[in-house]
Amino acid sequence: MATSFSLAGAVWTVEFVSYLDDMGKCDPEKQAISIRSGMNKQATEQTFYHELVHAVMFTMGKLNHDEEFTDAFGALLHQYQRTRVV
Repeated sequence: MATSFSLAGAVWTVEFVSYLDDMGKCDPEKQAISIRSGMNKQATEQTFYHELVHAVMFTMGKLNHDEEFTDAFGALLHQYQRTRVV
């Protein structure tokens, strides 16, 4: 899994932390995604894609995010990543 990525010229970081109450968090001010450490691979990946959708939407200037949409879109991105053929 990536530890950093770029969106619209801004570098975002991904960190794994033990102190999160939620599975993940997207901080647009710090351009950082935090993911709770210790989860299984699937939960970690799905959480990353969920938070990535938040990061994309923040980058697009969208401040109000529908969690149901974010979760479903993130799950589909995760499915794409797992099943793509290179």
